[in-house]
Amino acid sequence: MKNPFKNINKPLFKEAFFAMLFSFLVLGVVSLISLNLSFFKPFKNAFKDFSYLDLYYAEKLDDTAGDINQSIVLVNVNRLERSEIAKLINKLKAQKPSVIGIDVIFKQKKDSMGDQALAQSLQGSNMVVAYEVTNTEVVKSTSAIVSTEHKNAYSNFSFDPETTVVRNFQGYRKNGERIEVAFGTAISKMFLKNKWQEHWEAYLLKERPINFKGNRDNFLVLEYQDVMNLKEIPLVKDHIVLLGYLGDELHHEFDLEDKHFTPMNSKFVGKSVPDTFGLVVHANIINMIITDNFIKVVPNWFLVFLTIALTFIALAYFIWLAKRQLASYILRLNIIRLAFMVVMVWIALLLFRSGVLLKTAGMIAVVAFSVGLIGYYKKLAHMLYKRFKWNGYFYHD
Repeated sequence: MKNPFKNINKPLFKEAFFAMLFSFLVLGVVSLISLNLSFFKPFKNAFKDFSYLDLYYAEKLDDTAGDINQSIVLVNVNRLERSEIAKLINKLKAQKPSVIGIDVIFKQKKDSMGDQALAQSLQGSNMVVAYEVTNTEVVKSTSAIVSTEHKNAYSNFSFDPETTVVRNFQGYRKNGERIEVAFGTAISKMFLKNKWQEHWEAYLLKERPINFKGNRDNFLVLEYQDVMNLKEIPLVKDHIVLLGYLGDELHHEFDLEDKHFTPMNSKFVGKSVPDTFGLVVHANIINMIITDNFIKVVPNWFLVFLTIALTFIALAYFIWLAKRQLASYILRLNIIRLAFMVVMVWIALLLFRSGVLLKTAGMIAVVAFSVGLIGYYKKLAHMLYKRFKWNGYFYHD
């Protein structure tokens, strides 16, 4: 049986290959221009803040409404005095929790009595105290309250200065010869004890996506009066207790202090108001680690390979279609391009639901951009044929 593609395969694939090189070259030039012109920065930042995977969290959080995490208890310090925080910690310690994490920085000395009481309450082998790394300094609590003997851990989620939406976190950080540990990582390791997996340390040296469990309503939150008025708190025993700022009990939705943009924001396009307290982000990180529920990320080399393969296949098909000079070419191009985008987004959401992160945004952009350049490439091929007798699929002797 004769192969109908025998005479067109090689020229077609050759044309598709050179068309792909042409599109990658144009894409590289456009990317270089956009990186160096301030005009494009607002658009760049707007797209950086947006991820269509945020749609998944909008659906997921509706499904998990009312589900309360039993292993992590959040305690709101609001605007308590240091003496009150000391009483709060002592009361919680008496309930014998597995770990207590303090996401509060006491930068300066205040009243000596309150500082002394707080320093004494922070004594214990199951305490983790947060500090913050900024561009210019390391912000820690005063040594009168938190000494170097305490277990200190940085509260930063990411060290990317351009990050505005908290999607990733870095569990360990190299600082010269030292390895610093993140707040959520230190608490998780202390809680898991011998269940801690040693290979996680190398894994968490790079930024990893956070698998968000839920917002404030998906965790048990205790206020100062709740803790002090109860004689016993059974839910605290052998569990993780996190102390930090969670705003006013009745109006926390309108409080912006220590709040961050996250994928859980109800406005996944054009985020304008931060949605999640830092303590809740830490709780989500800890929940992900202690349940070993990490999001698996498809490696970059596979994304590059898949992008090249899909671009080549798409170009070969549309070059073949363009050669036929059908009246419906433009219509087919737009319909198939739209269908491709929808299918790739659907696949990405489906995989994300299963705990696999496939970053298809770049892939979609490259393929869609490349097939849109076929008309320009055809003019270039015609010029090369006229001047140099360059034979291809479009023009040949």
